[in-house]
Amino acid sequence: MRKLLLAALGCTALGVATAHAEDVVAHAKAVVAKLSGPQTEWTGPTSAPKPEPGKKIAYLSGDENNDICRLYGVFMKEAASHIGWSVTVIDGKGTPTGWLDGMREAIALNPNGIAMCADAASLQEPIREGLAKGIVFIGLHAAATPGPHPDIHLFFNISEAPEAIGPLEADVAIADSNGHANTVVITHNEYAIAKSKSDATVAELRRCPGCKVLEVANFPASAASDRMPGLMTGWVQRYGLPLYVTSVGDNDFDFAVPALRAGGIANDQVKLIGADGNRSAYGRIRAGDQYQIVTVAEPFELQAYEAIDQFNRAFNKQPPSDFIQPPFLVTHANVDTEGGSKDMFFPGNHYKEHYLQIWGAKQ
Repeated sequence: MRKLLLAALGCTALGVATAHAEDVVAHAKAVVAKLSGPQTEWTGPTSAPKPEPGKKIAYLSGDENNDICRLYGVFMKEAASHIGWSVTVIDGKGTPTGWLDGMREAIALNPNGIAMCADAASLQEPIREGLAKGIVFIGLHAAATPGPHPDIHLFFNISEAPEAIGPLEADVAIADSNGHANTVVITHNEYAIAKSKSDATVAELRRCPGCKVLEVANFPASAASDRMPGLMTGWVQRYGLPLYVTSVGDNDFDFAVPALRAGGIANDQVKLIGADGNRSAYGRIRAGDQYQIVTVAEPFELQAYEAIDQFNRAFNKQPPSDFIQPPFLVTHANVDTEGGSKDMFFPGNHYKEHYLQIWGAKQ
């Protein structure tokens, strides 16, 4: 399913290691144009078992200070309320130790299911304890790829395809620079999905003969507020201008922009390319003078509804839906479309109505 999706989107990398520069740039510009367009087609499930009311879900948020993790909890509560379920949110506080403590707290609640926006591979001991109690586990950015992950005991992991997001970030830099991007790539490898994204970004940039990967910077996402100001200043001093910086998450740029402003760096000399679609990223892109030029947005509300739908399938002994929402590239030109007027990616494919209909819930 994922390979077919990537091929259909045209966002797979060029298959030639030494491609001609003009071909690489043309490919990048075509992908950027395509994935900046409308997201009106529904390719998700069209049927589901009737949900049994009264189910209890615990949600382990990787970090409630991060938009993506916090909003999953908000929207899962909303989705669950339509079918008589409850959701309890537990804050993992942005560290593997916090995730471990949070998972143990979640299991102690004896819920029917646990969702997590934290790396599942690092939580296998408590997850096995939960499995022994009959608890179903679903990930939200909890593994390297979307889909079922029986190897780490996830019924399903929900995300856009990182092997689409990573190259798309690179393609933005390639297209914007006409094949001459000097780029720093930021990653947070405590999350397997972050490594998948950043590895794909690096691979795509290295297919561009005129581009350079200057550095791959890996540090904990929770350390962004402390690390980013100094790192950003150091990159400008070390590598010069113009400079592109990609990140697996927009949150990093909350702390990069003040450093750039303090350094008197011109807006067109450092260009930030992010992912997730945080509210702050929308604000920077809309303003047009705050360095960030795009984000590859995740549909948080849609994915929260999908999590509840996947739990329902698991509780009814059915296989998971294989739905993966295509990525959407938010730019200054389209920032107010597809939900952007609310500073978030709400695809125009009526996903909420579709889920409520197949659950037999009131709209």
